[in-house]
Amino acid sequence: MNLGLSQKQALITSASKGIGRGIALALAEEGCDIIITSSNPDNLNKTAKEIKNLTGVNVTKYIMDAENADMVSSTCRTIISNHHRIDILVTNAPGPETGQASQLSDLQLSKAIQINLLSVIQLCRHFVPAMQKNKFGRVINIGSTTGREPDANMALSNLTRAAVMAYAKTLSREIAKDGVTVNTILTGGVLSERTTELLKDDAARAGKDMDTFLKEVGEEVFPVGYIATIEQFVPLIVFLASPQSQYITGVNLPIDGGLMKAL
Repeated sequence: MNLGLSQKQALITSASKGIGRGIALALAEEGCDIIITSSNPDNLNKTAKEIKNLTGVNVTKYIMDAENADMVSSTCRTIISNHHRIDILVTNAPGPETGQASQLSDLQLSKAIQINLLSVIQLCRHFVPAMQKNKFGRVINIGSTTGREPDANMALSNLTRAAVMAYAKTLSREIAKDGVTVNTILTGGVLSERTTELLKDDAARAGKDMDTFLKEVGEEVFPVGYIATIEQFVPLIVFLASPQSQYITGVNLPIDGGLMKAL
């Protein structure tokens, strides 16, 4: 299937590693012009070079820290000035801190709300109007299953992910007739660099080698019996970014190997 993504301009935030990097690479392989942001300049430069070497696509990169609201806005203005339009916006951000709901500090709350909720709203506010004018756009938010099925000790993730889902659903209904879709991906576990490092620590504490531990976790936790690699995770996101997905909007879509129990 020709997804019709050639020369579409895609902006992926927090894309120097992990899921963001995987999405950027997959969209580059489909012929998109790629713009990536990250707060880490070294990782940003490394990823831009890797994508160029693997696909031949030039990658434009911008330093942006989602925790800094002023930086988010100024970077968005610079991107608009330099590129004029964004066809595909993938909002991605690091997961917030864990902790018990009754013990969260004001600082933890304000930080998580800015990084995982307000930055999404800022990005949409800057880039969606041009999508509406051009009668084409794709907004894809990378969220979490915790937004629908809250987990203990994950209050910051639970509340910010749920808020993004509500915002995205509202926005999708307001702009659907303009050819712009808005969807949210509910991740349930992907073998990114961060996840792998965390599981390595868990494996060490359990006194097991990594391969054995991964197999056991996959079989115990996920109905499909394994944790997805980034390469297994991103194809559906690429489809949602394409013109072929025009009738899919306002969806909170789990890509979780059957983890969620909700209907």
